[in-house]
Amino acid sequence: MHFTTLLIEPPGIDSQLINLMLAPEKFLVNKAECGPKAWNLIIESDPPDLVIVDTDLPLNGNVRIGASQLMELMSRRSGWRKIPKLVLTSDSSSSIFQQTTKKNVCAAILKPYDPRRFIQEVFNCISKRLDAHIKEINRQHIQLGTQIKNITNMLNQGDTINLKNRLGTILAEIEDHFAFEEQYMSQHFYPDFVEHQKGHKQVLTNAAKLIDEICTSSPMIANQKIKQLSTDVFDVTDDKKYIGFLYDLLESLTTHLKTVDFKE
Repeated sequence: MHFTTLLIEPPGIDSQLINLMLAPEKFLVNKAECGPKAWNLIIESDPPDLVIVDTDLPLNGNVRIGASQLMELMSRRSGWRKIPKLVLTSDSSSSIFQQTTKKNVCAAILKPYDPRRFIQEVFNCISKRLDAHIKEINRQHIQLGTQIKNITNMLNQGDTINLKNRLGTILAEIEDHFAFEEQYMSQHFYPDFVEHQKGHKQVLTNAAKLIDEICTSSPMIANQKIKQLSTDVFDVTDDKKYIGFLYDLLESLTTHLKTVDFKE
């Protein structure tokens, strides 16, 4: 399993302990030891699966950026907004405890913490992230299916005036959907990524051709082309394989959690 984590934590025992706990689980940990470094990573890097941020960041030097500012920055960036955050703090009165439902804070843990509790929350956060990804794929499938069905209705009603523009919009949405899947596949080392990506490119090529044919064909032929477009976009075999891979990731989280060995 391969999950990316941004750890925003000052150097010390806590940072070393977190790295030890995550490394055996094959987490890819990107570290920032202070607010400014974390700020640059958030602006310049792709979003990870999980952000772990310590509220006790050092506030020294000319540029002082604390955890609350970093959380606000992430909430304003589209790619980072929905990334789950796990917050560590030594202040039991910290306002972060009142914000666990905001800014996608999955949990706030008071230091010193039980390593078992920490690992449990890490797995909970990433499980929610995976589940949200699967739901988003299904939502996009339903939306595309509805759009294609609406095209059939427009055609049957003789509404050909806006047909080409609507088909162009659908093609753009199909491309966005494929890009959404491919980004996650690449990030998590999906074993059939290359073949799946080739299939996506072929579908887009075929879809563009079909759309041109739909606009110039008779209603009967156009309906056949629309059915072909739907069949090409919703390749059941490839989609089932990818969704199966995602559920395997979820299952692997549970399995690894059960095998984590904490030395007393």
